[in-house]
Amino acid sequence: MAMSNPFLRLRVRTLFLVVFINLLCGLFLVVLASLGILPLAPEDPALALIQSVLIVSSLCLWVVWRCRYLHIYQRYLVGTIPQGFPWTKTVFLIGAVLIFSQGAAQISYHLLSFLYPSLVQSILQEDLLRSAQSTLTPLYRVLMLFTILVVLPIAEEFLFRGILIHRWGTKWGIPRAIVFSSVLFGILHTNLLGLSVFGLVMALLYLKTRTLLIPIICHLLNNLLAIALGFLPPLTDSVETIDTLAELQANWWMGLLCIAISAPFVMRFIYQNWPRPEACLPYFANSGTTQAW
Repeated sequence: MAMSNPFLRLRVRTLFLVVFINLLCGLFLVVLASLGILPLAPEDPALALIQSVLIVSSLCLWVVWRCRYLHIYQRYLVGTIPQGFPWTKTVFLIGAVLIFSQGAAQISYHLLSFLYPSLVQSILQEDLLRSAQSTLTPLYRVLMLFTILVVLPIAEEFLFRGILIHRWGTKWGIPRAIVFSSVLFGILHTNLLGLSVFGLVMALLYLKTRTLLIPIICHLLNNLLAIALGFLPPLTDSVETIDTLAELQANWWMGLLCIAISAPFVMRFIYQNWPRPEACLPYFANSGTTQAW
């Protein structure tokens, strides 16, 4: 049975406009904090997390409303977990993807440190300072866990895999939609290679299983393993005494080792699950219709 494609009327540029409006609202929160109206200082890392939760949540709510208006049904977009899904094999895959992304990040920062050393130093130092502050601020730790383990896996998979792949797959075809959405995901996470590959794997899992629940769970697991490193005790008592840039440049080989170990497993999965020309987008496969546009 053929049906009109509701994703033809879903405009991504409108979604970007909503993102811009949400960013302005986030800046408004900073102004309120500066005026003392909010019980948080503008430089408090908890405020940035609150901004992230409000921006991402409001964006998702707008997309859900838009989908209802266009008669895009969530049950076809989300799907159901197939019986007998190989969870053990998938966990190993996510571990390999995490190792790859960590190695890619280290190599990227290493190369960037020769061009913009002050920028890389400030980024790394900021991460260490936030980690140290989180041990003193329970609110920050709770918000960070809630954001990274709940909000981001659901919101990012819904937006990047659920919405963008269907919209761009309708416009340009499934392979291009996978590549473009994954590269955009990598750019927004400041780890172009590592997170683009992560986006590719999540997209292929979605196409293979026809459910967003699998990428959401895998995304959660990836974030859980990643932030576990942030709760390890510091090597020194003072964050300021750590020469993060020198340590990065001295241990560049660890990034290459991580990529060398994980790349064969990750690339094999991508090669084996790359969509065929006759592949169908999950929404239409779940609804039992053909794609008509």
